[in-house]
Amino acid sequence: MSKSSVKLGILSVIIFIACILISQRTTTFHEARQPLYLPNGFIPHRIAHAGGGINNRTYTNSIDALNSNINKGFQYFEIDFSFTKDDRLVCLHDWKLSFKRSFGFETLEKVTMEEFNYLVKNSSEFNICTLNSLSEWMKMNPSATIITDVKENNIEALKIISDTIDNAKARVIPQIYNPVNFKKIKEMGFDKIIWTLYRYRGNNDDVLDWTEKFPGPFAITMPKSKAESTLPKELKKRNIPSYVHTVNTIQEAEKYINRFEISEIYTDFLPLSN
Repeated sequence: MSKSSVKLGILSVIIFIACILISQRTTTFHEARQPLYLPNGFIPHRIAHAGGGINNRTYTNSIDALNSNINKGFQYFEIDFSFTKDDRLVCLHDWKLSFKRSFGFETLEKVTMEEFNYLVKNSSEFNICTLNSLSEWMKMNPSATIITDVKENNIEALKIISDTIDNAKARVIPQIYNPVNFKKIKEMGFDKIIWTLYRYRGNNDDVLDWTEKFPGPFAITMPKSKAESTLPKELKKRNIPSYVHTVNTIQEAEKYINRFEISEIYTDFLPLSN
């Protein structure tokens, strides 16, 4: 073999090795440019809205609904909380339409806890929860988890809930409405948090920017208008679970989960997902 052939062979080997190294550097560079999204730690489960539906009724927030739906396999229950006139927590969506739907008449102001208990006993089809009766129910159903929905004084309500429900840090998932409160509520010790977007005025990019500041585990829940945007897919890319509320037909559930890539739903009447 001539010296020129040997040199040519060595040169070919050098060029081949150089190409491999350049390729690896290029791959590493492109990989480095891709953001790394670690697992969030929030496993999405189907949520029974307002305790779940019962007897074709919604928003009962009642022991009856909780018992009915836990017997169907549900373990995650969204519950509405409102403050009474004497600053006690009862499971009521609001003091207007929800109050009238529950008791059959309108009230011009909040009622006291004593008055609420009287109305539940004498004027309601269902045994509507108070925080205390909900706490007792949770003692009897240790697998249940509560997702809170508090329209006023959310942080103060969460403090009371935390002090009342045993092991609330693990068994209660607060919903927050303002992202600036995430850190404060996380510091209260709750394991998981859900940010609900129905009051939030920012756009999808604003939502994604905020999620980068949240320590997990957490999820995002949204109204249907938001769920039909690109937001759920962008959240999925970042390993952030998403919910849509409230969905009560199989066709809608399949649409949001399959087409829009929502993780799970809040529902009144649909069964658990497989």
